[in-house]
Amino acid sequence: MQMATANEFNTMTRYGRGPHESYWDRQTSAAVGIYMGSVEEQLTHYVWPQENANKTDVRWVCLTNKAGMGIMAIGMPVIYTSAWPYTIEDLENAKHINELPRRDDITVNLDCRQMGVGGDDGWTAKARPHPQYRLPAKNYSYTFRLRPYSKDLGKMCDIARQNFDSCEEN
Repeated sequence: MQMATANEFNTMTRYGRGPHESYWDRQTSAAVGIYMGSVEEQLTHYVWPQENANKTDVRWVCLTNKAGMGIMAIGMPVIYTSAWPYTIEDLENAKHINELPRRDDITVNLDCRQMGVGGDDGWTAKARPHPQYRLPAKNYSYTFRLRPYSKDLGKMCDIARQNFDSCEEN
């Protein structure tokens, strides 16, 4: 799922693999923990513009503004996520990273999974991911919750663990 949020929600806090980007076939060096930084700090500037900044095994992610308000996605059980200050169309149209604009919105990706990046042998042009890290064309399903977040609600970890089986009125 891809959505956009206002650029003011540019602090990303997550409980998942990090601190650097990770992919299905490139995650053993990324320890599970709580990581926080700006969306800009999450980016990996490859020479050829492409999707980047993916994080695997994310239990929850929260994008907040300076006031500590924002939106939280809670994986059920986990999701993959990334956020960029540009759009997927910007990535597809740019030939070099200096051609990527910085938008007024942040593109947020909440994925079931992403195919591995492959490339264990840098000497061939067909460095595809190993079969176990590919996503064949078929139906996939995954579940996550979206909810508003405010620092007044409490710690993100506690909010992510809340049970939402019943509605509560405030």
